[in-house]
Amino acid sequence: MNGFKTVEIEDVSIVNGIPFPGWLDKRKLIVTGPPGCGKTRIREALGGWPEEGYLDLSSKDWWKSSSLLYRPRELHFGLPFVGFEKAVPVYQTDSLDDSSYLELDFFRITLPPPKTRPLATDFRSRFTFEFILLPAEKTWELRTQRAKSGTHHVDEGLTLSRVREELEFYRQLALFFHQSGMSVYIRDELGGRPKRILEEAPIHPPRSEEQGEALYRHLDQIRLRERLLNRSWSIRGNKCLLDLFVEMIPKVLSVERCSIFINDPATDKVWLHSGTGLDEKAIELDKSGSLVGQVIATGEYLVKENMHKLEGVHKRVDAQTGFVTRNELCVPIKSLSGEKTAGAILVLNKKEGRYFEVEDRVFLEKVASHLQTAIESIFLRQELMDFSELLSARARFSEWARYLLGALALVALAEAVMLVYLSGAT
Repeated sequence: MNGFKTVEIEDVSIVNGIPFPGWLDKRKLIVTGPPGCGKTRIREALGGWPEEGYLDLSSKDWWKSSSLLYRPRELHFGLPFVGFEKAVPVYQTDSLDDSSYLELDFFRITLPPPKTRPLATDFRSRFTFEFILLPAEKTWELRTQRAKSGTHHVDEGLTLSRVREELEFYRQLALFFHQSGMSVYIRDELGGRPKRILEEAPIHPPRSEEQGEALYRHLDQIRLRERLLNRSWSIRGNKCLLDLFVEMIPKVLSVERCSIFINDPATDKVWLHSGTGLDEKAIELDKSGSLVGQVIATGEYLVKENMHKLEGVHKRVDAQTGFVTRNELCVPIKSLSGEKTAGAILVLNKKEGRYFEVEDRVFLEKVASHLQTAIESIFLRQELMDFSELLSARARFSEWARYLLGALALVALAEAVMLVYLSGAT
């Protein structure tokens, strides 16, 4: 299973031939998963509520919805997606966009508040969610058979790739719920043992002050949205934009190759993220002695001609690839602040034996100015995540410091009372 690791739950109870966790209170159970995965079979085994429900996870206080009064039951979830206001179930994502382009917007999935006071309701433990995540091929087989009856319109024109996409959305949601402290387990085989997610859920210390609660909930949302922010190089994101420039630049400048390098300011490493003939995997660059390394270090463009007659790093690369470097032009991609170099654009070998002109450099510098925002946004997002973690740590320290000071004050008061008592007794 992609995205997280699972392990079988050893303590199980067999109900109508299907194993369930031994600790499960069936009155808490919500069965969910993509269409046609077997939710009804699991619900019927427990004698649950017969109607299939629907719940918008971006709606306010969804955990108080009347559709959750009758349990165990099966539910489809309405999910929010980035860039679209309306939440939809996975079988209606084609009403928004090509589902392969969509990103779940975890920031808009509202979460039950954690229990913070002795008499408060623990909404996060009120329900247990079983996610049925069968292999895509098995779900495809089940839905293909069901489609013959014509009872479910969601099976019309179904493809295996669509089944995989719907399954992936539910995988992401299962992990999100687990990371949020909800009670979650997985079933990837209808007759098999249920499984728990191995990834440790974050532990949140108890909090009592309302302002502190709001701060922690906000930080929780930011931290949990990291799953979305870390996908900056998505099929529709910055990686696609860089690939477009790599394809366009050689045609405009009449050169043989183009590469775009990214400089990570946190690690001071340079990565080749897009280049002529480069696959999806980014490659770390050895900056020492390279033209790109010099441009990133100085923030100034460089041009070198007659490279095939000179020794250097390019000779080793040429020997490995069979490519002969004759001349190269490299311009920096400045950061938005102008203080650092965010990356560089390198072009190799003007065609027909020509040399690089001033017009070539000016064009590349214009392209570099357009790429500033796309490249720096990756690292600005990471800085946001780092800042949220730092702020969260400081908030926790501040709260525990208040507890400690309060305890010390009580001890000091007790000592003062004792001294007064002893002095009066003497």
